[in-house]
Amino acid sequence: MEDWLNETQDSISDSIHDYSTAFDHYLSKKDGEEPMENRSYLKIRFKPRYSHREYFDGDASVRLKLDLPHTEKNWKLIFDTDPDDFDRLEDKQRGISNGDSSNGAIGGFRAQGRNWGNWKTNLDLGLKIKLPLDPFTRAEIWRVDQVSDNWTTRIKQELFYYHSKGPGSLTSLNFYFASPTDPTTILKLSTSAQFLDDDDNWEFVNQAEIFDRINESNLMQYSLGVSADSRPNYSITNSWVSMSWKHRLYKDWLYLAVTPELNFQDEFDYKLNPGIMMELELFFTTIGGIDRLSRKIPTPD
Repeated sequence: MEDWLNETQDSISDSIHDYSTAFDHYLSKKDGEEPMENRSYLKIRFKPRYSHREYFDGDASVRLKLDLPHTEKNWKLIFDTDPDDFDRLEDKQRGISNGDSSNGAIGGFRAQGRNWGNWKTNLDLGLKIKLPLDPFTRAEIWRVDQVSDNWTTRIKQELFYYHSKGPGSLTSLNFYFASPTDPTTILKLSTSAQFLDDDDNWEFVNQAEIFDRINESNLMQYSLGVSADSRPNYSITNSWVSMSWKHRLYKDWLYLAVTPELNFQDEFDYKLNPGIMMELELFFTTIGGIDRLSRKIPTPD
């Protein structure tokens, strides 16, 4: 069984690397130029979720990134079967699938990590692969600041536009705290706001999270949060508390997460709604030593 797992992982990872490298060399590698490290990857997730007052949702997603290291502008080829631009803000911030598989995959190119003073930027251009084809563009700008020995801030602004749904925006401000003597435990305080022109609604989420790295194979994550909508009248839509156990099942490419949670949603008159979410992640890349359980405070450039 172990031999089969290793052979399968190696075969898929090598295929991704070989195809992306061939594409990269065809597009941009100059004669005599040395090969560069290719950081392409394929990520597959299975995310079943059950709650007492709702329903069972067995969702899956596939995310592929093809690296093009020889391009002068650092373009990346992106492919995503589960884009979340028009998902609810709470689902984005909590890593919850909305259960809608009708969105369609997207494909395109990303100009990644360009500097603009102390700010960094990403720009995506592409198409939603669903008839009729739906052009889209996304832009991200963010900066990280060290405000004290223990506290770091990160502010990020996202703007996106799909021809079928119009524009949207997401603004987030995160505060990180970690003791220099115990960097394995991180406190993250976040506030975010999203506006979607499609439904003319502002969504707000405030969340406190603690990440506690137990050892090389286990990570605990604790979350407490509240979400709100501006329409039809400003009101709290949910408050929750959750505890997630993330475990490395096999080497550095197979992971399991189990997340019990308690929700108090407006649609159920804020009555207790217990639930559980599980996640199985397969991560394929030829780059060894990637720690998918690692949680680090961003650092200023």
